[in-house]
Order: sequence, then C-alpha cells, then structure tokens
Amino acid sequence: MDSPHPEEKNTALTEQERKKLRNRLSQRAFRRRQAECIRELKNRVNADQRSDSERVEALQKENKLLRQQLIDVQTKMSRMMASVQLLSDSVAKTLDDTASGEGDERQRDGERERDEQVNRNSRNEERIVEESALQSIDLEAFDPSILDFDPSFSSSSVTDNGISSELINVSGTSPFYSQIPNIWSHEYQMGMQPYLTAINATAESSLVLGKDYSFTNSPFSDHIQLLQRMLKNKLNTLGFVPEGHNPVQSVYQPVLMVLSMFNSMTRPDVMAWYAKTRFYHIIELTAWQLYPSSATFNKLHPRYRPTPAQLENPHPGIIDWIPFATIRDRLIQLHSANPHIDQIFCDAVTGYVVEALMSDLVLGAPQITVYVRVTDLINTMSSATSESENTIAMLPAPDISTLFSSPAYARAAFNKLNMDKGAGYYKIDPAFFEKYPELWDQASDVTATGMPLKPKYQKILTYPKPLDSSTVETYRSFIDFSLDAANTISMSP
Repeated sequence: MDSPHPEEKNTALTEQERKKLRNRLSQRAFRRRQAECIRELKNRVNADQRSDSERVEALQKENKLLRQQLIDVQTKMSRMMASVQLLSDSVAKTLDDTASGEGDERQRDGERERDEQVNRNSRNEERIVEESALQSIDLEAFDPSILDFDPSFSSSSVTDNGISSELINVSGTSPFYSQIPNIWSHEYQMGMQPYLTAINATAESSLVLGKDYSFTNSPFSDHIQLLQRMLKNKLNTLGFVPEGHNPVQSVYQPVLMVLSMFNSMTRPDVMAWYAKTRFYHIIELTAWQLYPSSATFNKLHPRYRPTPAQLENPHPGIIDWIPFATIRDRLIQLHSANPHIDQIFCDAVTGYVVEALMSDLVLGAPQITVYVRVTDLINTMSSATSESENTIAMLPAPDISTLFSSPAYARAAFNKLNMDKGAGYYKIDPAFFEKYPELWDQASDVTATGMPLKPKYQKILTYPKPLDSSTVETYRSFIDFSLDAANTISMSP
C-alpha cells in the first residue's frame, strides 16, 4: 500500500491538536463556571444563617405587611370610586336642574321664600322659649364638658344607608372579601381571634342594655354559662364552701338538679338519651368548672379532662361537653366563632357509635366489624310501651330491621355494647368527618372502623333556643326554690 502523503499527515495532526485544544478550553471554562457557582452558593449560605423558625417568622411578618398594604390599597381605591360616583351623581343632578326650565325655578323661589318666613317665625318662638327657660337653669351646676365630643367619622364619609363610603365599592359590596388571601379559611373567619372580638362586643352591649346574660354565637353555651353563674351565686349565698365545712360531694346534687331542669325545659327529646346512657360525665365536668380542685378534677372521666387549648383560650362552653380531645381542640381553633357551633355539637353527639361484630347482633350475619349509633338504639328503646318494657330478647336479632324496630332487641344490643358504661366505649361516626373534614385528625383513634349498621331513618339531637327573659326568670326561680328547700330540709331536726 502507498504511504499517506506527508502534507495530508501534517494536516490530520493539526486537526487532532485543534480538537484537543478545544477540549482543554471547554474544560477550563466549565471548571471556571463550576467554581463561580460554588462560590455563589457559599455566599448565599453564609448570608442567611437563620434557623427555620426565624425564616418562618420573617415570612409571616412579610405576609402580614403585604396583607395590610393590600387592605390599604383597597381602601384608597374604594374611596376614589366613591368620590367618582358622588361626582357623577352631582353632575347628573346639575343637568337635571338645568333642564327643568325657568318656570320651576320661579316656583322654587316662591317655596324658599315661604320656608324662610316660616323659619323666621319658628326662630322667634324658640328664642322666647329659651329666654324664659334660662331663667330657671342653674348655670353654675351645668357641666359644659358634656358638649365636648369628637365624632369618630365625618358625615361626608357615610352614605345614606349608614355605611362608610370607604368600605364599599360602586357595586355596594365590600372589596376586601374577594381580595384578602385565605379569607375563606375556618380559622380566619371563625377561629379564636374572631371569637374574642365578638365576645368583647357582646359583653359591652349586654352591659349597656343592663342584661345579666349575653347572646353569643352559641345559645347552648349561653344557657350553660348563665346556669353555672346562677348556681354558684346561690351556693355562695347559702354559705357553701367546698373542702371547708361542706364536703365536695355535696356540690354534685345541685348540679344534677340544674342540668336535669335545663335539659327537660330546652331539650326534652334528649332526656331519654341521658337516662339510658347514664351519662354522668357532664355533671362531674360542671362541678369541676364551678369548683376546680384536685378532688373534683380526679372525678373527671379521662376523656373530659381539659387540654391546654381549653385552659388557655376562651371558647364556647358547649365544646367542653365533647369527649374527644382532638375534636375539642380543632373546634376551638377553627370554629369558636361559628354561628352553627351548636349544630356541630349535636352532630357530634348524634355520631357517637360503638363497634361490634355483626354476627353478635344479627342472626346469620358475617363476622365483620360494624358500628352502631347510640341514638339509633335509644330511639327504638324509647318507643316501648309500658307492657313491652319488661320483654326480654336474646341476641342475635332475626334481622337488621328487627334490631332497630323492636325495643327489646334494641335494649339487648344496647346492654351488650356497654353503651350505658360511659364515654370510654364511644367512638365517632366517620360520617361526621365527611361533613366536617377539617376536624379529622389522622393521629387519633376516635374514628370508628367497619361498616355502619343503621335503621332507615336516623334522628339528630336538638339544641336549645336563644335565651329570653322568661327562661332566665324560670332558671332563677327554680334554683332559688330547690336550693332553699334543700337547705331548709337538711337543717330541720
């Protein structure tokens, strides 16, 4: 074979050297960029050595500042739009007045003259009355400071319907609600801070109106708070001193009487629930709330012992009646100011269930886990007549329909599931968390498992109506009569 030409060999070597040179230059450029990137990352790390909590706090402050700026911008925009609207109305009115004609102008002049004459006569009469009245006024006893006041806002910033023009836009609605981030969250709208604001305003209005009770978002809690205050005042009047000359146990009887009266008056359908379940935990809870001590605290069921959130944050008192701590804490955080908090409570109580094997309750059923609502069995038991109350049935029931239609079988299932043994056996129906998913806590074991075993129709417990003067007077009369009678009888020989 012929050897390659010397010029071609030199050319090939030159191209190879060029390729090596390009590779070296590319590697050098890459190393330079890599070094610059590493140096920049190190500078960033050195520039921000704060902990995660500090960075979160800084972001929260920035978020708060931005939200305030957003509100300020919306306020200024609303003010400008209101001014434009007023200017437009003024121009339209001027044009209408100009087009009305000279005849209307003369008529208005005549009306103004008549009005001025009437005003002059009225002022003369008022001057005569004032001069005669001043003669009988003790000017030295008059305090002119009552005339010194500063209006909180000018009349020019208020529209005809009493709404500040700074808070409305041309469509007549507040521009804030659709602009502020996270405004539809439960905590933002109905959490602890809105509750505190509302409670403070309610307390002030009750003080002005001279009422010894308040109207809050929870009528249920209003009843409870009023009854507790009346009962404690009466016990103090009678000289009741727990752990003094009166044993602590003596407080439970008056609490029982008052709570029984309350449920009988406002929630008669619930008395069957309390009678069947022997749910005495609320009595123990109320006694501890009236007279907190180690003795009353130790009698509390473990599920009703307060959490730090309950002790540290004001909240509707009805939340304390729920035997699940995680639900109580989330209600305080998210729903303290919810106007439907009483309905949430009733939904929770209606959702108390107990787990069981279906084969133990229904004949021929598979051995699968089911859960039964306490209220479903109580409703069936309450339908029993005086003749059928002594009827005894042995489980399992022939079928599901019989279990929820026969008082005898319902009573047998009620006893087998230990529904009269207290809150320790209860769990919550998963349907409750389907309605209120924000209350669910995956770390908690309060949610029932298995399949629901239920009748065709289910009943929901009721809550009391708002307080009125008649109910308040009835409460006061009952407490006075019952405690005075008990005190008199106990002191008689």
